Amino acid sequence: MSHQTRRAAAPAVRSLLPPEARAGEDAARLPQDIFSQIIAREPQLSRSHKVIARVVLTHPREFVEKPIEALAPWVGVSAPTIVRFCRAVGCEGLKDLKLKVMGGLRVGLRYLEPLTPPRNTEEIVERVMRRAQHAMATALQTIDFALLEQAARLIRGARTLYVFGSGGVSSWLIAEVQNRLFRLGLHVTPSADHQMQMMLAATAKPSDVVLCCSLTGRNGELIKAAAIAAEYGASTIALTTAGSLLADAVQLPLAMALTDDRDVLGPTSMRYGFLIAIDMLSYMIALDNSRDVQETMRRIKQQFLTYRDEDDRQPLCD
Repeated sequence: MSHQTRRAAAPAVRSLLPPEARAGEDAARLPQDIFSQIIAREPQLSRSHKVIARVVLTHPREFVEKPIEALAPWVGVSAPTIVRFCRAVGCEGLKDLKLKVMGGLRVGLRYLEPLTPPRNTEEIVERVMRRAQHAMATALQTIDFALLEQAARLIRGARTLYVFGSGGVSSWLIAEVQNRLFRLGLHVTPSADHQMQMMLAATAKPSDVVLCCSLTGRNGELIKAAAIAAEYGASTIALTTAGSLLADAVQLPLAMALTDDRDVLGPTSMRYGFLIAIDMLSYMIALDNSRDVQETMRRIKQQFLTYRDEDDRQPLCD
């Protein structure tokens, strides 16, 4: 039987299955994340089952901790109704549901807990500003200035600077490094793709530098790329958090004691700490060879004045 014939026959075969088997097949296709399973099934649940679903989603820790005798009156439904709910969301029983909820709590409790949002626009602005200022102050207090100076010298003398990073913030941090340093006359090659990072690292030479950016410092593929580059003699630098695996894996860790705000709706203020570190690093590099840097930047500005914007007071295309 061809692949096309098997695919066409699959719906017909499925229609012959008893309802319980089809339900089991549907459950197998749902995410193993119990919270996602409950949310996906919630619209089809009965009224009493929806009550239980809301309790599990909004008070998961209390749901897990209470025995069945206390759970039923706390939720406001009967014990058999709770057991039926467990089966309705793909669990064998209450014990199985509690085990899956406990597994979900290990990684996602703060995404389920009720939030205490700012009361008004002024509080939003104040919270964002305060967190950004705190991240920058922490970066200044915890980064090693001697290592920062050493990193600036290495980068300034590099044949090629490879900048690696992946993820939501790290991927644009490497673009910011390129934006800051190409205008200083440096040859910068950024990459946010793990496979490409590995290949570029394998082509690195002793005159090259690899700078790895990671907020968590736990990116295993990034650590591998740094190890490959070091194997071929390139210098390795990390812009990351203190005490991380990446910080231990490179020759020069520019590590800062930055932590997450734990506000799931707020922007990650850690990135401000990384940005100020990049600015400090680029300014040191510029000052280290100011005559050549000024000439490179003059040439860039000259072309902008000629072809795009005659106002010399504008920033250099930041």
